[in-house]
Amino acid sequence: MKLAVEGIWVALAAGLAIGIPGIMSGMGVGIAGVAAAAVASEDPKKAYKAFVFQLLPGTQGIYGFVVGFLVIIGAGLAPSNVVPEMAKAGIVGLAVLAATVPAILQGFTAYPQGLVASAGISAFAKRPEVFSVGLMYTVAVELYAILGVLATILMLTFIGVL
Repeated sequence: MKLAVEGIWVALAAGLAIGIPGIMSGMGVGIAGVAAAAVASEDPKKAYKAFVFQLLPGTQGIYGFVVGFLVIIGAGLAPSNVVPEMAKAGIVGLAVLAATVPAILQGFTAYPQGLVASAGISAFAKRPEVFSVGLMYTVAVELYAILGVLATILMLTFIGVL
């Protein structure tokens, strides 16, 4: 019974790490996509640069996907094989869930990143010379998503899952 409960915690951790950032990335990419489409309709030459802005909010979904599968592979959905002491105490799954919280929450950065990307696209549409500046603003949000993923990878390493 204990292994089944541990497996549920691990599966929940992986599912949340993949699902929440994926949903939020979809929202961020959608926000930026609306602005990019408007710019492309006005000036098709700007479409590809606007697409760069649109892609950035999608990275959080990729990070969540990677962390989710690191959890699945690392824990093997059989935590007793990962860290025997933690498995005996019945806390491996809960530890994995706790370790994935930063990767889960980093997904929420996709929404504001989509807003920043949308503003960058609008600025670029009016003044093409501000493309790099708008891109820097959009990438600044990315830093916090990366930190969330790194925190999760370190914690999974420390608890012996990776």
